[in-house]
Amino acid sequence: MACKVCSSTNQHSFLMESSVAFPGVQRLHLAPVHVCQKTLVCLDCGHAELVFGASELEKFRKGMEGCHPKIDFAGEYSRLH
Repeated sequence: MACKVCSSTNQHSFLMESSVAFPGVQRLHLAPVHVCQKTLVCLDCGHAELVFGASELEKFRKGMEGCHPKIDFAGEYSRLH
């Protein structure tokens, strides 16, 4: 399978451990969701693909309750970092 960004076939699957923090000041009290999963990474451009399991998705949904789905948190994230 070729990379969806650069069409390279130089990809590798890695086991990834990550923490997903909820965006927005109103969600600072929520604990991050810790995830361990396989991730496909293009070794040429760095594009990565991952799929979250049902239990992680349920935690994401619960944490984001009441949030409008079209709100862009990128600006908020860049102001924090």
